[in-house]
Parts: sequence; structure tokens; C-alpha cells
Amino acid sequence: MSLYRSIKGRRMRRRISNAFDLQLTSMMDILVIIVVFLLKSYAVSTNAFTTVPGIKLPYSGSPDIPPDSLQVIITPEGMTFENNRILDFIQTAASVGSTDGTYSIKTTDLDEGGRRIVPLYDALMKARGKAELLRTKSQARDAQGKPLPFEGFLAIQADKRVHYDTIRRIMYTAATAGYKVFRFLAMKRET
Repeated sequence: MSLYRSIKGRRMRRRISNAFDLQLTSMMDILVIIVVFLLKSYAVSTNAFTTVPGIKLPYSGSPDIPPDSLQVIITPEGMTFENNRILDFIQTAASVGSTDGTYSIKTTDLDEGGRRIVPLYDALMKARGKAELLRTKSQARDAQGKPLPFEGFLAIQADKRVHYDTIRRIMYTAATAGYKVFRFLAMKRET
């Protein structure tokens, strides 16, 4: 009886060892999934802020990196929203090549008593509409099950020569379009 058990045990051990061979295909699948997960979760920076040639940004000593948001670039020649030129300023003959940034906005591009810039408002509302549509289709919901609300972040890159009045109009326009948080971008000061 014991001889029978030992022969039967050896046969079972051989079957078990043959059944547990390493499957290379399954291991490769696991490694690929791990590599894809690590590549997707690793990010140095998500910001994709660009500048236009010739812009002179102010310097800052802050080490903070601004989070990703929509971007408005203002130069003494015009205004760009998300890499699309939306407005050209009126240049006088004396202001061409000048360092003081003398320019003005067409009166047809202003409304609400000259406080709101119409082309910028239209572009901001279009971007907000796209963002809200994406949020309604997203799986992310708040505690009541509703889509997450529009956050309204706007990054502003303004040339040093841009007047305060123009920046104030841009901020007013963005606020009427529902953008609540403004971030002014600057060049990092090397120390």
C-alpha cells in the first residue's frame, strides 16, 4: 500500500511541475500594463504655456509653477487667446517701434461703456461652453451627482509695455464670462 502511494505521489508531482511552467506571454502582458500605467501617471509638468516672439514678460522670483489653464497673451500689437489671434490693436505712426507701447482698441471691439472687449468675451464664452459640455459628459460628479462646476481659471501673459487699463478691461471681460481666477505669468528670475 505504501509503495502504491509513493508511485502515485511521484506521478502527481510530475504533473504539477509540468502544469506550472512559466508562461512568457502572460508575463509580457503584465509588464506592458505596468509600463503603460507608469508612463501615464508620471508627468514632469502638464503646463503648455507658450509665448509669442518679441514679448517682454516681467520677472518673478516665485518658485511656484502655475497649473494648467486657458491662456491670453497681450502684446502692444494685439491679443491672442489659446494660440488664436482675436484682436489687433490700433497702432499710431508714432508708436511703431516705440518702447512705451502706445496703442488703442477699436471702439467697435468694445461695449458696456468701453469696459468689455467683445472678441475676447466671445472666445472666452466659446471655451467655457466646450468646458461645460465636457464636464457634463465626464464621469466625475459632486456629492449630489451633478457634473462638477466650471472652475474658470485664466492665465494672462502681458508684455511689460501693456497699459494697466487694457489689463483691467481683460479682467472685467473675463469676469463677465464667468472666469474667477486670474494668474499672471512671468519669467522666472535666475539667481
